[in-house]
Amino acid sequence: MILYDFLLVTIGIFIGVIAADPLKKLFTGQYKEEIRQKKRVKLLLYLREEAEGKKVSTRELCETVFRGKEHIDTVHKLLEDIEETGLIKSVSTTANIEEKKWAFNKQKDRQR
Repeated sequence: MILYDFLLVTIGIFIGVIAADPLKKLFTGQYKEEIRQKKRVKLLLYLREEAEGKKVSTRELCETVFRGKEHIDTVHKLLEDIEETGLIKSVSTTANIEEKKWAFNKQKDRQR
């Protein structure tokens, strides 16, 4: 009986201390937001470092940054999220999201 109680207490401590953060993220959906944030950072770093001064289309970003594994609509939504912060800007007015061009906003980066 004492061994059983010890086992229950040990499992409770394990769940409470070690597994609490991953379980919390799982139930609150924070994992999905962290994944989206990592994708936004990848796009931003590419525009800042690799495509320095160039205008890059959504299709090119999808192919080079994510190697075509992400859907073009998802990449466009991520780019629009970054554009809201002012770090990148859309430099073309085409309605087609695949041909829309993006550039890094150096002025906004210097202000930070």
